[in-house]
Amino acid sequence: MTMRVAIRGFAAGKVIFEDRVELDERGMEQLLPGLAEQNAAAMAAHRLHWIEIEFLDEPDRAQRFFRFGTDPAGMVLPLQIDLAD
Repeated sequence: MTMRVAIRGFAAGKVIFEDRVELDERGMEQLLPGLAEQNAAAMAAHRLHWIEIEFLDEPDRAQRFFRFGTDPAGMVLPLQIDLAD
């Protein structure tokens, strides 16, 4: 099954980049580790503040978005994660 995904990077409340891809499950498994490493480094360097992954084919808006980052001001219902654990 193929899924359409939009990946956006934000800084200071503005979209810095947006990539749209169509992936199957295997493609997602191959793409995500590299994206995670690249974007985590950009957040650590303060070039990005959060990443949003939108599953474009998901009809339920509560399930459609996945966001993570270091600036909770731009996120909906952010959860704090203690990285020391």
